[in-house]
Amino acid sequence: MARRATIRSLERVPIQRTDGRRSLLVYLDPVVIKALKKAAVDDDRHSYEIAEEAIRDWLRERELRVSALG
Repeated sequence: MARRATIRSLERVPIQRTDGRRSLLVYLDPVVIKALKKAAVDDDRHSYEIAEEAIRDWLRERELRVSALG
């Protein structure tokens, strides 16, 4: 007899995105989440695009700081 898939087992199957992005869980202050969602709507963008842009900028600035110390 075939085993039926449960919702729990289906949650473990990673969603394949065509753009290659993977998920990352972060916990944010509710005020930050609300502001991010509002900014995304105002700018007609996805929240993940804004977050990704901010993280890339931070990583670039961090690399410059680390290089300057090195």
